[in-house]
Amino acid sequence: MARLSQAELIAGLSRIVGVEHLSTARPDRIAYSADFWPKAQIWKQGGDVERYPPDCVVWPADEAEVVAILRFCHDHGIPVVPYGGGSGVCGGTIPIHGGVVVDVKRLAQVTDIDHASAVVTAQAGINGQHLEDRLNAAGFTLGHFPSSIMCSTLGGWLAARSAGQFSSRYGKIEDMVLSLRVAFPDGTLLDTGDRGPGGPDWTQLVCGSEGTLGVITGAQLKVNPVPGARRMRAFRFRHLEDGLRGGRAVMQAGLRPMVLRLYDPFDSLIALGKDKTHGDKAARPGVLDSLRGLFATTTAGPHTGQFERPGLLRRRLGPLSHAAKRVGLITALSAPSIVNRLAAAAPSPCLMIVGFEGHADAVHADAWSAGELLAEAGGVDAGAGPGEHWLARRYDVSFKQSRVYDMGGFVDTMEVASTWDRLEGMYDAVRRALAPHVFVMAHFSHAYREGCSIYFTFVGYRRDAAKSEQLYDRVWRVATDAVVGAGGTVSHHHGVGMSKMNAMVQEHGHMLRVWRALKDVVDPHGVMNPGKLFPDAPHESVEPDGGDAGSA
Repeated sequence: MARLSQAELIAGLSRIVGVEHLSTARPDRIAYSADFWPKAQIWKQGGDVERYPPDCVVWPADEAEVVAILRFCHDHGIPVVPYGGGSGVCGGTIPIHGGVVVDVKRLAQVTDIDHASAVVTAQAGINGQHLEDRLNAAGFTLGHFPSSIMCSTLGGWLAARSAGQFSSRYGKIEDMVLSLRVAFPDGTLLDTGDRGPGGPDWTQLVCGSEGTLGVITGAQLKVNPVPGARRMRAFRFRHLEDGLRGGRAVMQAGLRPMVLRLYDPFDSLIALGKDKTHGDKAARPGVLDSLRGLFATTTAGPHTGQFERPGLLRRRLGPLSHAAKRVGLITALSAPSIVNRLAAAAPSPCLMIVGFEGHADAVHADAWSAGELLAEAGGVDAGAGPGEHWLARRYDVSFKQSRVYDMGGFVDTMEVASTWDRLEGMYDAVRRALAPHVFVMAHFSHAYREGCSIYFTFVGYRRDAAKSEQLYDRVWRVATDAVVGAGGTVSHHHGVGMSKMNAMVQEHGHMLRVWRALKDVVDPHGVMNPGKLFPDAPHESVEPDGGDAGSA
């Protein structure tokens, strides 16, 4: 199908949204050429600020305009990339074939809160924090608190099957959604709540499809009363396996903590660090803070503030100036195997944070029961402080990663998941795979009766962007191979996008044929967010393996 000229494209879309809600300006094309995928940040470090710019960006005012845009693009074979907050970290909104980015943030209304049924109806472009604020004012909470809540949208949550920090109590977004309104590329508008007897569950088919089937324009979700009480507690475990055993016991006893987070030994050492300026427990550190912990003075006692000791590298190298520390960090990241061995030697217990919220009597009973189970697994009560401080500062870490890029490195996270019996083996396998290449730390969160997620954070460094990109690709390849080999899933809540596409072949095998059949029916021209989520065929690969992104 012959592509329209730029003038024809702009004229056609202007008739739908108006010239004031369409842009081909270079700043907009740069801004919408990437999300927060760290690989795209590496491109920018190397001076390639718009590797995949869209032809234009449009901001539809309502559902009718979304439908008209999709029908126009479908009829002319123009790629469409749905866009919410742009906070994704997997390359899910990168317009690798150009085309039209459809930003739905003008669809930002809460259209109904049904108090009797505890159901909210909202448009897909609403900001996550704004949605929660509206619900709180009505006495409800969605219970969905991703780290990106202040810069992500409801539609993005649904598109990527997001998980909030309280998912152990409230579930992931696919557990909350009751129905969706979806615009398909041929202009069909579907309300999935109108499902007939024996019909497919379009709600769950579209949820997690990352814009490859259509554009989510709105949703109905179940909500919960604002909790009347909350209790946070921390526990220390001598060994990681003890903490995992305790976490599993809590979840399989039928308890529903709002949060259950277990830090590995090095992450625990940093989480137990003391803020010397304020004499209080530090906020959740960024990765540079964690690496500086190898140099700095840190607490090493069983309770925060009990006593202090010099960091591991400082004990070996002595006091260092700020400039020397920066050089030391770069040097350390250039030899990650050594740093990972030092971190593994950190004399630290494993810290667990557990919290409950709801009715006061139930919170008290559940917290007491959880404490008994954790004590049986070897947990030692570390008080409320670490948990309360995590709760107050739980979004801070998302704002600290830019310092790594300023230094010339990169930082990324990988949230994988598995059943309890495979969890520790998967943790060990991924650490072994990553240790020669990047500095790595981890915590376990998003715990359920059947299993749990592991949230790995890794940071790497190379002197130029091209070598950083090569390292980044290698890291993801060996990490996802390790996850699949250990029987885990490579994505718990960040989605797939371009970042994990090749791993989908390993993880799902011939079941990709089912996806391809669905895609061919719903999007026969392949205009919806092409090159994302799954390869077109099992033998094809995407850019992270060095191929042409356009071949996917």
